[in-house]
Amino acid sequence: MRLEISHKGGTTHEVELAGSVIVLGRDPGCDVVLNDPKCSRRHAVVEAGPEGVFVRDEGSANGIHVNGRRVEKANLAPGDTLKLGDVQVKLLADIGETVVVAPDDFDLRTAVGAPRPPDPDLRLRPATDPFPPRAGRLAPSREPTEPRRVSTAPTGALARPATVSVLVGLWALFVPASVAACLLAAHRLGGGAVAWTLGALASVLLAGLGTAMAVGLRALAPWARHLQIATAAIGLLACPFTLASATVLLYMTRPEVKTAFEGNGGAPPRAGNGADDATFALSIVGMLVLGLALAAAVVLVL
Repeated sequence: MRLEISHKGGTTHEVELAGSVIVLGRDPGCDVVLNDPKCSRRHAVVEAGPEGVFVRDEGSANGIHVNGRRVEKANLAPGDTLKLGDVQVKLLADIGETVVVAPDDFDLRTAVGAPRPPDPDLRLRPATDPFPPRAGRLAPSREPTEPRRVSTAPTGALARPATVSVLVGLWALFVPASVAACLLAAHRLGGGAVAWTLGALASVLLAGLGTAMAVGLRALAPWARHLQIATAAIGLLACPFTLASATVLLYMTRPEVKTAFEGNGGAPPRAGNGADDATFALSIVGMLVLGLALAAAVVLVL
């Protein structure tokens, strides 16, 4: 079956899948992965059978709409449009199948098993015509292949939200900065054996945290999102970094960010690379720089 996927932002592309059953949803195990927070993990099933192609709702939260009408199950014909969340899926005619145009409404309908209408120019075809007309059929003739999973993320989108990439870089910088800060603190405490031991232990713990966060966020691991929320909540107690921590908390609890982390299954989902995401990234960096400046001022005064 051939499908045309249209996203809310205007990006449209086609996919073609072998097999008679196609599962659509947000779960990475679906045949067509819909990167939309309004879609359920297993949203709908499109199936081709002897009586034609039909779609059925798989118990989704927001339901399915066929040509603007909400349905539980409905027959489909080439040109019909499904709406799943904010994603529109149009069923396209398979290459080479016979299509009949009704004289009154021009709706496309597949002539299953019907012979091809007579070709008015058939008498002009030479006997050696390399492309003779073919009888109508439901699907193009080809060897059966295994169904493949298709991600419907907009072409050209980044594999990771911009703000998450910024957080990865900040955590990577946190590793050497925390080690230097711990060693400096041990030196200022007198440089004794106890001070150096505590400083080394603290530097190992903080460096390990920074490394784990950088790696986890880069891989869009779900545990990294939860740990980032926890560290940002603790950061609210540090006055110079309260604003930066609040911004991180607000960003990490957004539905599309949650989807990007929880939907990771082999190929990271692609979400949150719009203007809002860039605004969050710049805000976090700016507030972090402001917090560092305030902290440096406090240290100089003391």
